[in-house]
Amino acid sequence: MSVETMRPAEAEQQVVVQFAGDKLEQAAGGLLRDYREGLWIRRFAVNQTPCNRSWIIHPEHDRPVIDLSSDLPRLDWNAVSHLVTNTDSWVYRASESEVAVLQFAASLMGTDVSLQSIMNALDRSIRFYRDDNDEYGLELLQRALREAVAF
Repeated sequence: MSVETMRPAEAEQQVVVQFAGDKLEQAAGGLLRDYREGLWIRRFAVNQTPCNRSWIIHPEHDRPVIDLSSDLPRLDWNAVSHLVTNTDSWVYRASESEVAVLQFAASLMGTDVSLQSIMNALDRSIRFYRDDNDEYGLELLQRALREAVAF
């Protein structure tokens, strides 16, 4: 059984969203939507305060990490990229495998992360914790990759 090291959203509600954007954005957003019933989507919906993104030079340009106000929500992939490349960010309070899935989604959108470190994190999680969710997570990564390159 998987133990989350971070609390998900205040309300344990399922987040059902269909993401806007091109096939890469849809694949990356779909991965986050489907991984552990929208774990990262719920976390981003809760962590909306500007203090989580102090790197923004002009606070008036600050947007939520995820905007759920429309029928086709958008993730701010620049913010996600910053969060996964800054090891001091709050996302690194999550488990290693949870962060690996977020890094993989961000990599589909052009963030420079190491595929080897992502696979190592997921491999360790499966070997040491015998976590069926992480095995399912690998299937989701494969599906997202197929969707991203499909014509």
